[in-house]
Order: sequence, then structure tokens, then C-alpha cells
Amino acid sequence: MLLILVMQMNKYIKERARHKAFAKISFLQLENRTYKRDIKAGGDGRLSVDLLQRCLSSNENELLTWQYIAKLIEIDE
Repeated sequence: MLLILVMQMNKYIKERARHKAFAKISFLQLENRTYKRDIKAGGDGRLSVDLLQRCLSSNENELLTWQYIAKLIEIDE
């Protein structure tokens, strides 16, 4: 009985982790599209193109990290 409960809890935690990782990936992709659009437009009026490019670069690295995390979660079945 305890083993079944632990297995169900483990499955629940993995599902939550999967959802969190994919939500983060989706958000980072959205931010990257916005940064690219703003860079192409010459800035967004608040941030310089240079700063937008640095934010994009940072987000791209963050995206790679979260994609790796999502891959690990998917493999851990």
C-alpha cells in the first residue's frame, strides 16, 4: 500500500515537473520572439538594442538549459 502511494506521488511530481519545464520553455520562446521583433524595430523605446541583444542571448542560453531539463524529465520514466 505504501509503495503504491509513493509511486503515485512520484508520478504526480514528474508530471508537475514536466508541465513546469514546458511552460517555462514556451514563455522563453515567446520572450525571444519579442526580443527579436524589438531588435529588428531598433529598440522598444525603453531598452536599447544592445541591451535587448544581451537579453536575447541570455534567454537563448536559459532556453537550452530548460530544454535539457525537459529532456531529462522525459527520459526518467
